[in-house]
Amino acid sequence: MKVFVLTGAGISAESGIPTFRGINGLWKGHRVEDVATPAAFTKNPELVHEFYNERRRQFLQKNIQPNAAHFALAEFEKTHADDFLLVTQNIDPLHFTAGSRNVLPMHGQLLEARCTVTGKVVPWTNDLSVRTADPENPHRIGNLRPNVVWFGEMPLGVQRIQEAVQNADLFLAIGTSAVVYPAAGLVEQTPANCKRVEINLEETPKSDAFTETIRGRASIEVPKFLSRLQA
Repeated sequence: MKVFVLTGAGISAESGIPTFRGINGLWKGHRVEDVATPAAFTKNPELVHEFYNERRRQFLQKNIQPNAAHFALAEFEKTHADDFLLVTQNIDPLHFTAGSRNVLPMHGQLLEARCTVTGKVVPWTNDLSVRTADPENPHRIGNLRPNVVWFGEMPLGVQRIQEAVQNADLFLAIGTSAVVYPAAGLVEQTPANCKRVEINLEETPKSDAFTETIRGRASIEVPKFLSRLQA
């Protein structure tokens, strides 16, 4: 059985990471789109860096740890004999911390920085600013950006994602809002015989596309579902 898992903000919210948009989609009076686009970075890079610096520092707090859903997915992957791909919309490291290996973070990873000149990606846990020097070229200043996909940019690994979802026997969506594309449209790319399961706190705009919907917290429902799958 070829398994394709898609995770969204709901799985990380239980670990203490608030959803990306927050209350009313605002951050300190700014629309999220105004601090998470290439145009915003060009116009006011310090504001964009401040937005992501806050989130990066939050990810590094000791109380931010994987929950039972993250661990259940990692354990399932270890024992699953067929293809398994975990695609996450989240930019936190929790799937990796829990032990998942075949993870594709389609929106990038915040604990990485990317050089806007060379495109090289490096691990990064400190704040970034327009005064940050490239660790490999100290004379190059201010060219590092968070290695995350902004609004208007192409998600990472699109071809690999499409190939995997079009061959999936099981499509499992966990904690996704089903409003952000292209992730929201992946369920509709699955084969006709694919089992489609949605685990979420509430109904989503794509719930009708699933063959089974489970309402509840990911930390409770994901381990239960995977245990049933392996029985």
